Amino acid sequence: MGSQEHDRMKRFTHVDTMKAIGIVLVVLGHSPGLNEFAKNVIYSFHMPLFFFISGLLLSEQKLSLTYRQNLSLLWKGLGIPYLFFFLLSYLYWLPTHELAASAAKHAGISWWEPLMGVLVGNGDALFVNVVLWFFMCLLTTSLIFFAARRYFSAAFLFVAFNFSGLVFTLAYDPSWPRLPWGLDNAVVALTFYSTGHFFREYQDAVLEKTPKSMAMMLGLFMMAGVAYAAGINGEVDLNTLLFGSHRSLFLINAYLGVVALFYFSISLPTNAVFQWLSKNTIIIFPIHLLMFSVFTGVGVVVFGMPHAFKESSFLWTGLFALLALLLSYPSALFLYRFFPVVFGKRSTGIDSRKNQDNLQRISSSGISK
Repeated sequence: MGSQEHDRMKRFTHVDTMKAIGIVLVVLGHSPGLNEFAKNVIYSFHMPLFFFISGLLLSEQKLSLTYRQNLSLLWKGLGIPYLFFFLLSYLYWLPTHELAASAAKHAGISWWEPLMGVLVGNGDALFVNVVLWFFMCLLTTSLIFFAARRYFSAAFLFVAFNFSGLVFTLAYDPSWPRLPWGLDNAVVALTFYSTGHFFREYQDAVLEKTPKSMAMMLGLFMMAGVAYAAGINGEVDLNTLLFGSHRSLFLINAYLGVVALFYFSISLPTNAVFQWLSKNTIIIFPIHLLMFSVFTGVGVVVFGMPHAFKESSFLWTGLFALLALLLSYPSALFLYRFFPVVFGKRSTGIDSRKNQDNLQRISSSGISK
């Protein structure tokens, strides 16, 4: 790697911080008993953040690939983990779904019905682990943008996809049928993905001209705006295409949150914890809900607590999130050790690490390093 590229990679360490904060917010946002207002604030921008990061990481090196090479990398970086974590979730769902608090919702569902979810690939169908919608949506979004970028400039796509995203969020009717493979989610996801890619050209100038103290102040100021707008707009969820009671605020608030996290990321020093969280978002993202289910089962079966115990106090919210993040470390070690092919490790030793780094560098995924 040349010195210029090395310096550029060093300047990208703020992306690790963005991803680390983002995955913590994802886990916290899914934690039971979370205050409704806090959840609305987190949901207003946490998934747009990951689509923005994915676009930000889309390099010229990646764009120079052929369609086949691009599809191959996306399949290795997103498709294989998607199938793996679906299978893991399904094998957990089979013996436990009738014991969970949501057993009534799953009553009468045959063992084979959830398998259709992996083919449909949207959140409604992926009820064995709903967060897997993001894997398929990001894959779809990345493929669409890659194809469009061959014919149009980053600036044109930034304008076009932001316009289409705005029209969609204002016009969307919940009665519309959901599309497979996250295609309807991708209309909105492309808004943030295209913005991240467009911003890539200008972020170096922002990094150089923004002192860390000013970045922190800007981040706090914008986050205050996010909280205020979230209080007005109410519940949003990109997975279910819920854009709040004042839809015109959705994109504005999402961008405020993304920019706030960007400024926070350049004001905070990089550290080993942030780097580890960033590198392992692809594991933390799909397994934390399974961990929450296990935690609940332990409370109910071992300690005789009611199913609703986890909703009774914010302390449980924090404990569930903290335990899931802590247990993700041994989980990652286990998965890397026994299922290396899922995460791009196809050989051993130094060559394996080099190949994995090359795959991660050009994969452009916001949930993998």
